[in-house]
Amino acid sequence: MPLPDPGQSHAVLIGVHDYRQLDPLPGVEAGVGRLAELLCDREVWGLPRRNVTVVGGRASADDILKAVRDAGQATTATLLVYFAGHGRREHNGDQLHLALAEADRDHVEIGALPYSLLLGLARRAGHGARRRVMLLDCCYSGLAIPMGDSATALGHLVSEPDAGEGSGPGDSGFASWIMTSTSRTELSFSPPHGYPYFTGALIDVLEHGVAGAGPTLTFDRIAKEAGDRLRRLGCPRPQCADHNAAGEESWVRNRADKGSQEAPPRPVPHAGTGPAPRSAALSAEFPFDTVKGGGYRIGAVKRQLDGVLATVEDPRLGWRARSPHFRTVSVRWIWGYDMRQVDAHIEQQRAEPTEFVDALRLVLARQGITVLPDGDPGGRRLRERCGASGAERLIGYAEKGAMACTDTHLCLSSSALMRIPYSALEDVSLATSSKTVRTVTVTDQGGFSDDSRHFITRVTFGHRTLEFDEFSMAPVQKALRGFLPAMDDLRRRRPEWFRQAAGKCPVSPGRSPHGREWGHESVPRRRHRAAHPEAG
Repeated sequence: MPLPDPGQSHAVLIGVHDYRQLDPLPGVEAGVGRLAELLCDREVWGLPRRNVTVVGGRASADDILKAVRDAGQATTATLLVYFAGHGRREHNGDQLHLALAEADRDHVEIGALPYSLLLGLARRAGHGARRRVMLLDCCYSGLAIPMGDSATALGHLVSEPDAGEGSGPGDSGFASWIMTSTSRTELSFSPPHGYPYFTGALIDVLEHGVAGAGPTLTFDRIAKEAGDRLRRLGCPRPQCADHNAAGEESWVRNRADKGSQEAPPRPVPHAGTGPAPRSAALSAEFPFDTVKGGGYRIGAVKRQLDGVLATVEDPRLGWRARSPHFRTVSVRWIWGYDMRQVDAHIEQQRAEPTEFVDALRLVLARQGITVLPDGDPGGRRLRERCGASGAERLIGYAEKGAMACTDTHLCLSSSALMRIPYSALEDVSLATSSKTVRTVTVTDQGGFSDDSRHFITRVTFGHRTLEFDEFSMAPVQKALRGFLPAMDDLRRRRPEWFRQAAGKCPVSPGRSPHGREWGHESVPRRRHRAAHPEAG
């Protein structure tokens, strides 16, 4: 089937990426630029450069309408209008408003172009066009497709004859097609780095083609392929409607067809101001299964994953990123990304720390021990409690300040203070037990008793032992059970760090600060493999 004549076709691409009051959409500008390049590529559609109008982000409603009017009047084959930006709707309203750069945060109508106005002008000015195509990448864009039978509604809205159209291509020979990024009630998403997801999927299909689909791609085939890519990402499903079977007509050449040959794209002036973001191979960008009623929120992962990956890829900052990395789903009928798959994907990108202090911070963060930022005002109090010298950096602490870490020592504080150099952690033994304590309260109404469970943790280093009596949360016991084995693993992987630490930390077991003594007879030495007698 022949393609629309590129010499008699026009495209108007509108991209609003910078807003005064609404959130910016940095990927929109690059997406519009890349889409313009592909439409001009002779191996895709081959529009002449003069037939593609890119409307910048600071354009007013009048600028947009004039561009559509001029393109429509010059078109006899296909008129394509594309918009990417924020879409808005009134509360319980059914009118779509395309937000422009001056859009007001509180009042939908201010600084916006009603979609019905844009569509009406495209219909009147482009009444001589054989086809009219609308592509909308914005929230609530499905409002552009009236409810009811889509073909009948679209035909009435887009192609109803009016004064000025007359006969000719505006009657039975006319066809129209529309694709929106979301339904009437859904949001559309754009990552901080990269094309908006809907635009990226469309670009991916045009740029790479569809294997086995033949030499050309129809509107419906492009919509199906883009929808499949978005579905794998967990994005809303695009909505489509056509009139006079426009969806079955060919639109562009298929670059994946063996008979196609790659040709350099024709540049479009002012289509973008910098290099395009990451490649739009979207099918592999979020390769996670979805689970209902749990997992990470899909929107949070899409918005924040790039930032988390940038953090874990930095050996000095990787400790700042630990699970859970994103907000989780708490409603049973909402879908989310599988947390284990997302966390595994992030850990695969993690760079190994190159300094002991950074590795220590990562160990602490993974065990849920609070890592104290440099310059934290609470550092002085903790440093005094732990007896840290001015040359030592305070790294982190557990609940109640009973456990803290410097860059050279593990510090424990109970009835006394115990400072243990990391080079001697293998000489620490940990014993745990539990007991039930009954508390009786007597009032004028009678007596009341309450049983509570206490967890006893005894830490022995040399000839000194500290005891921690904790309630159900047992923060010190939990922290030590995770911290000591993790440090053992770090010692096996990087023994040179601990040899260096031994030279810097001459404190030996016999010179440990005084703690509460229990004697070697009552707490046998076991290294730090914890015993777990559940004594009542």
